[in-house]
Amino acid sequence: MDVNGYRSDGVGAAVAMVNFWTADEGAAPPTVDAARAMLAPYSFLVRDARAADLGPLADWSAELRRVFEAERLEDAVDLVNGLLDRVSVRPRLVDHGYGLHVHYALPGAAFVDRVRINTAIGLAALLAEYGVERSGVCAEERCERVYADTSRNGRRRFCSDTCANRANVAAHRARKRASAASPSSHAT
Repeated sequence: MDVNGYRSDGVGAAVAMVNFWTADEGAAPPTVDAARAMLAPYSFLVRDARAADLGPLADWSAELRRVFEAERLEDAVDLVNGLLDRVSVRPRLVDHGYGLHVHYALPGAAFVDRVRINTAIGLAALLAEYGVERSGVCAEERCERVYADTSRNGRRRFCSDTCANRANVAAHRARKRASAASPSSHAT
């Protein structure tokens, strides 16, 4: 049971933010509208986002990336605890037209603070439930995007089906080349 949505929304937002701000070197700086569109699916009141929020959100995204890059649970826990130390969590039950649910920020908290709290709590829940085995940087060697896998089987290693297919095709072609080049594959 997902009690409050912070795991799914917070983790999804963390993945989206890291990929939005850190994965595409050389991309044009994002606009407020693009940032709003990226964050909207994760239950944020994106109308509150302002141009001044872009820099702090980009910086936070770079810090979130380090969690996804951590290979050891102890390192990831230290990183997430560091994020949690920097947010002011004040849980409250609220109902503003979406049904009764928990908010971890006080009413009127700045947009950046709400995003930071949500993503820090989400990553904490992800680590507590799954450790570091369910998140990371895409296994496709040319990709720098991150992923988090909360599925039942937990076997995801790619950021998208596109990268998984690309890696599978490359592995298949490499096996074919190796097979064609091996002495046992040539007729005698």
